[in-house]
Amino acid sequence: MTVVDASSVSRPVADDSSAVGRVAAWFTVADHARLGRLYLATVGVWLLLVALLGALLGLERMDSTAALVDADAHVQMFGLYHYALVMGVAAPLFLGIAFLVVPSLLNASTASFVRLAAFGYWMWTAGSAVVVAAMIANGGPGGGDATGVELYLLGLGIAIVGVLCSAVSLAATVLTRRNGATLDGSSVFVFSVLVSTTGLVLTMPVALGTVIYLWVDFANARVAFGGTGLMSTWVAWLFDQPHTLLFVAPALGVLGHLGAVAARVRQPLRGGVLVGIGLSAVVVVSSVTQRSHPFAVGDSPVDTVGSLVPYALFHLLPLLAPLIVVALALLALKAGSPRLVAPFVPAFLGVGMILTGLVGTAVQMIDSTNLQGTVFGEGALVYVVYGGALGAFGAVAYWSTAIWRRVLPAGAVLGVSLLGFVAVVLAALPHYVAGFLDQPAAKASGYDDAGLRGLLNGLSALGHLAMALALLGGVVVVLRANSRGAVTSTNPYDTAEVTQ
Repeated sequence: MTVVDASSVSRPVADDSSAVGRVAAWFTVADHARLGRLYLATVGVWLLLVALLGALLGLERMDSTAALVDADAHVQMFGLYHYALVMGVAAPLFLGIAFLVVPSLLNASTASFVRLAAFGYWMWTAGSAVVVAAMIANGGPGGGDATGVELYLLGLGIAIVGVLCSAVSLAATVLTRRNGATLDGSSVFVFSVLVSTTGLVLTMPVALGTVIYLWVDFANARVAFGGTGLMSTWVAWLFDQPHTLLFVAPALGVLGHLGAVAARVRQPLRGGVLVGIGLSAVVVVSSVTQRSHPFAVGDSPVDTVGSLVPYALFHLLPLLAPLIVVALALLALKAGSPRLVAPFVPAFLGVGMILTGLVGTAVQMIDSTNLQGTVFGEGALVYVVYGGALGAFGAVAYWSTAIWRRVLPAGAVLGVSLLGFVAVVLAALPHYVAGFLDQPAAKASGYDDAGLRGLLNGLSALGHLAMALALLGGVVVVLRANSRGAVTSTNPYDTAEVTQ
């Protein structure tokens, strides 16, 4: 497969050497490659914020009687932390990578509706800034300031519109700019982007409608949705599994692609990979009911089956998506002549972490485990989001020649990937264990922190700090490659045997 340099097929921009002209070019962006870089840079800031917030909250929870920050701010800190994980990192992460890579993979000159996509980026950025301001003003779910709560809903709605606009652009790009190529003949990554963005086009309007209802109710009687106390329950599905799988589904496409590249052979069951990725689309159904579906053994077989069916649809079926892709990537390695491809490592580890998070959610939703309402759910979310970040790093490392015309050093890619993997496990696994110890979710005080709980929270804080280091390490690797690496448009990992 030959990857066309994204910068060579981008829509031309005005050549203005002045400082004002350079700044204006970014604010009036109408170029898909530049838009992708904007997304990645902003997501990097959000990921750093997530890691620092996670570390701070972990330290807070080590001792529930001590406070590094005012205890009254804990509600806003947890609210911002969850928003940053999902809407700050997971939702826009692969949108940025797709704008950088998908048009070149399709041999298209630009993305469809690129100005709509740019509008989406600025809407998402502005909405996220409003959310941060609302949290500072004691708004957000459970906030005590009415104006701040309304501001939070406004920002969340704007950010949702932004993600929706960019998703529409990418879905249209894949559907209309294939230059005669069939969809099943396109790159596995391109197919995964279509699955993800199509799902977002269907679910984001539902989320927006819910936010509008919440705002109308809160600004008036506050009886239909329960005010701030129950506000978060109505949009919880947007910030939780299985819906988050839609945001990170392109990570499955990255692994599906790199599995064949590492094996130096065409994927033996390419159709199976496409089916596995396509199963991510079943998550769209989660927006219909907008509530969780736990499994509980009923008083009769009929009651038990009635609980099992929706549980299986919402929590077991989505598990098959990453499981199938991982299995078929390993099958490709077995069938071919495997070689060490550095970007394959973060892609494989990332999808493995996503699978671990989905498994955790499925376990949590079994009533008899008594894990609902504990930090176990936070661990599952961290697994999915940080796993998606690892997969995204694999994509950036593999397509670096299309993005910057530079090759990222294999050793540096492996080092950052392994640090990131350790960071994910340290940040998330302690929450799994603490969940079985009944540590409550979204609380930094008012619970028993004796014994193992304090140690687990400390390990989680260490994991978040390690993720911050991994992020900074990845940035350094990219900057060093751009300043010292040789310019090339040839992907060193591509071989003639592999056609994706």
